[in-house]
Amino acid sequence: MMDAQLVTVKTADFTGGKTKRRDIREKLSLAHLPAMPQIMIRLLELCHRDDLNLGDLAVLISRDAGMVARIFAISNSAAYQRRSRPSTLDQCLSMLGVSMIKVIVINESVMQVFSRFTILREVDLNKFWEHSLRSALIARELARKMDYSRPDEAYLGGLVHDIGRLAMLVTDPEGYKRVFQTCEDGDELCAVEQELFGLTHAEVGAWLIEKWALDSFLGDCLLYHHEPVERIVSTPALVRIVLLANRLAILRSAGKSPPDWNLFALCGMQISHPEAMLDLVDREVVGVAEHFGIKLATPKESTPNLGQKKAAQDIDDLKFASRIQDILLVNQVLGDSQKIEGLDFPMQAIGLAMKVLFDLDAAFCFERIDGSRESFRARPLGAQHERISQLEFVRGRSASVLAKSLDAGPMLLMSGLGGLQLIDDQILRAVGTKGVLLLPLRTLSSCVGVMIAGITSEEQAATLHERLPCLAHFGRLSAEQLLEGTSPQLVPNTAEISTQVNHLIHELNNPLAIIRNYLALLEAENASKGSEHPELGIVRDEVDRIAKMLRLAHEQPAGKTVTIGKVNVNQVIEDLATLFRGSIPATGKMEIRVGLAEGLPEIISDRDQLKQLLVNLIKNALEAMPQGGMIKLTTAPWRGRESGLSHIEICIEDSGPGLPKEVLSSLYQQVVSDKGGEHQGVGLAIVGKLVHELSGLINCRSDKDGTHFQLLLPITHT
Repeated sequence: MMDAQLVTVKTADFTGGKTKRRDIREKLSLAHLPAMPQIMIRLLELCHRDDLNLGDLAVLISRDAGMVARIFAISNSAAYQRRSRPSTLDQCLSMLGVSMIKVIVINESVMQVFSRFTILREVDLNKFWEHSLRSALIARELARKMDYSRPDEAYLGGLVHDIGRLAMLVTDPEGYKRVFQTCEDGDELCAVEQELFGLTHAEVGAWLIEKWALDSFLGDCLLYHHEPVERIVSTPALVRIVLLANRLAILRSAGKSPPDWNLFALCGMQISHPEAMLDLVDREVVGVAEHFGIKLATPKESTPNLGQKKAAQDIDDLKFASRIQDILLVNQVLGDSQKIEGLDFPMQAIGLAMKVLFDLDAAFCFERIDGSRESFRARPLGAQHERISQLEFVRGRSASVLAKSLDAGPMLLMSGLGGLQLIDDQILRAVGTKGVLLLPLRTLSSCVGVMIAGITSEEQAATLHERLPCLAHFGRLSAEQLLEGTSPQLVPNTAEISTQVNHLIHELNNPLAIIRNYLALLEAENASKGSEHPELGIVRDEVDRIAKMLRLAHEQPAGKTVTIGKVNVNQVIEDLATLFRGSIPATGKMEIRVGLAEGLPEIISDRDQLKQLLVNLIKNALEAMPQGGMIKLTTAPWRGRESGLSHIEICIEDSGPGLPKEVLSSLYQQVVSDKGGEHQGVGLAIVGKLVHELSGLINCRSDKDGTHFQLLLPITHT
């Protein structure tokens, strides 16, 4: 479709009657699709939160076609070609990881700030965004009502079905801007595009999707979403769903009902109460728009007030640019402040950076008392306020606003407020201004302290209130720098670690040998009695696997040994279920259910690594439910749309309270929690590493009703 010969066309009234040759195909591969500024602002704020997790990112990103397209393009790029190709947004995000997603969001934001003030200066994306979201929501509802197996794929198809329009806009803004703003999505738009460029947005969008190399008919959805209904009756369900969703979204936005409900039947669907379904979608679109502060057009609006729309767009653009400016400045100034010489202690550098960035005079700070994680003592930043060093508080015991700021984030404490704790009053009196800013310096796992700066006027307080997200970002980065500055003394000697590990391996091998001998005696005794206990063999295999891991750690501490062979996934899960059932106390209220698909082929993989991965996930689930609960282990074939069976799906689901925030925010990375205890997130860090080594994909959904891990392993190891 993209290889058609270049067409010389008459551009009619869109170019004043001149004949032009506009070839944009070579530039399309460089197209940087824009996203809604309101959504990018929320993404930036989310990326700088302590409790960031992939689930929250997925919800936000899934609301914008431009960001979804960027995430899919990067996760399916050559850099990740050795891994299994992700086919859903959740899989893409899991593959990229939180750190990479943060880099993408910040980079896309910077790029868009430049484009919003240059090539896209007078383009309103609100209407495009509304149509994309409405189409996505309708597509998802249609998929559910016709029992389509992947409603998330239908949602994705509806969301990105018009990304060809965005690509053409950013590739040739001068030639396409008026088309984008004045032509309704439909046959008229396609005709104008064909005349101007020799191709349509449907072809451009399909070409972009096909570059992702998805095993899906998603590209066909984009290519054929303007076809006559009669032509697509026998096409795959996904193509029909997206076409119908687009038609219904166009009619709904115009305040019209479909002229003939037989439209559903022509698409091979029998939908009861379609009006109720569309009303539900309308409410969700309005709710999402209100959440992000996006102004939607109404069908009753005749001629839009271009002046008002332009003013609103300018406000959004300035907010977006200001947010990016804050992030870039904070990173730069904090980095430079650490290089300043002649300072007595690191907190003074943080105080100087506050002056440069926010014009705030930091008076003193509260630092963590040595040997304590929760007790803090005041320290003046200069010659003044020496007496303040006698003030202390304990986090969790103090009801002061000061203590609350460690958990709540930056807070403004103004004089004249009633009901303050004594230490809050003392801080206000010591600084002697209209109010103070309480800026906590903390990371997800550590509280370093609180900076105290004076607020001289109500106007300054209002300005600071607008910049609270930036102040929170500043506090987080400051804490990270302070912790990095003290970390070298905490690093133990490498040789000492090696000696300790070897000693531990030696000591662990002793009880393992005793357990192995005892198992051999039990098996011999049962054999003499003609009694079979297959679970003893399972336990013996696990003991041997642990011994092998210890031996390899001792012999090859810097490398790894992978044993690839045929693996019966169902058998591995059956064995582990039997093993864990036997370890549950008889009085326990724990149930382990198994649902294994029949006829699954063996996969080519490392059996020991797979067992280690599953043991960690099952063990985590058991530990999450000390009072009892249910764990469900299931397998299923994972079939691609074109290539057939490509993966085996393994699901581990529990009915526990969900993963803690500190674990969700750094999923598959080792986490050390303030709460202490033996469950520090190490198991999930191992899981992430093993999934990568097995060339698999993993998704996680977790809330108060439980946690669900979906693991996809390729049939053939890569």
